[in-house]
Amino acid sequence: MSFSCAAHKKAPFDQHIPPEQAQDSQDSLKSNQRKIIAQYAIHSLGLPYHWGGNSPETGLDCSGLVMYTHQMADIIVPRTASAQFEKGRIITIQNLQIADLVFFKDMKGNKNYHVGIYMGDGRFIHAPGRGRTITYEFLNTPYFLNRYIGARSYL
Repeated sequence: MSFSCAAHKKAPFDQHIPPEQAQDSQDSLKSNQRKIIAQYAIHSLGLPYHWGGNSPETGLDCSGLVMYTHQMADIIVPRTASAQFEKGRIITIQNLQIADLVFFKDMKGNKNYHVGIYMGDGRFIHAPGRGRTITYEFLNTPYFLNRYIGARSYL
């Protein structure tokens, strides 16, 4: 039995997707997810800090803000800042992109981490603590530079 190329039906040209286009669609999805996370983080500015809070209606803590904004982009992240730090993909500070997570240690040396959402230009949004509201900060301030321990991404 012999086979001939002419005996096979040709698939329409538009059904052949080169790998670059498939990658582009993945990049487009991640780009949209980054925008969604950033938009929800911005909309959270001014909301009250609430320890253990994970919804805008009741207030948010730092890891709750991350969980909420990522959930709006269909990304599931762990609940606590330390688990978010441990499970996320490592990002160098030079490669930070909008919606990546920045982490800080407390100066007492325990594993109570603090997390914020990077917004570009050295800024991040976070829920700073009791009696305060969700706000912007700059990574290059001495307070945060001395406590910075790394960045992670779930994108």
